[in-house]
Amino acid sequence: MKHYSLLFSLFCLFGIFGSLLSHKNALNEVDGSQDAGIMLISTLDGYITAIDAQTGRDKWKFKEAPILESPVAIQQGFTFIPNPRDGQLYLVMEGRLNKLPFTIPQLVKVSPCRSNDGILYAGNKKDVWISINPETGERTETLSSPSTNSYCPVSHPNTVFIGKTEYQISMVDTKKRDKQWNATFIDYSSHLLPVETRYPFQHFTSSADGWIMTVDGATGELLWKREFGSVIVNMYLLKQDGMHKLPSTAIGKETFEVLIQNLSDVP
Repeated sequence: MKHYSLLFSLFCLFGIFGSLLSHKNALNEVDGSQDAGIMLISTLDGYITAIDAQTGRDKWKFKEAPILESPVAIQQGFTFIPNPRDGQLYLVMEGRLNKLPFTIPQLVKVSPCRSNDGILYAGNKKDVWISINPETGERTETLSSPSTNSYCPVSHPNTVFIGKTEYQISMVDTKKRDKQWNATFIDYSSHLLPVETRYPFQHFTSSADGWIMTVDGATGELLWKREFGSVIVNMYLLKQDGMHKLPSTAIGKETFEVLIQNLSDVP
């Protein structure tokens, strides 16, 4: 897992202060005191943690399978690094990362297939709807593949549904059969609702560990910061109609610490 935490820093975004300013302009007419709702934090180790978006305090959490599982051993010319945020694949070649023109979900969609250089691809996906009581975190897998003993119980009036997709991909080099690579990638974004445009906060995460800080989008004030014990992959806003996209900015650890210090020093 540490292996992926270090590699995750390669996929981070910068331009922090410009992002803060643009978010502030978009929120000029938003009342920052409004109830921002429940945030869901998805971490690399598979935990889904619900917190109060305004205070950062825990409400509940549950454990799923890790977001990403793949070999860590290096195979010369046949080592792939997936981005845990979206499944984008990178090929390790001569010590460098080369971005490939597809993601794990895209490969699974077109599989089985064969590339021009003799690589065989085979994949499958499994979709599951999980029902959640947003106040307690009580959950039941309500709908999955026909082969399982899933069922659709009568929902509590406040129940919301989270869509989860598990992708499995296998690659084999037909020229050298000993070169094989397998990965499992879990995605919660394929069933997301649109971004909540009136959301009053902006979130920054550290790409090297589980730290997050939340800033008031209208004032630039640091509201809270905390650590989750594993790299934060994605964040969502849980509302009665389901999960909404929640933009966040991942930055390097040193930059994260400097930003916290600067925001903390603001009178």
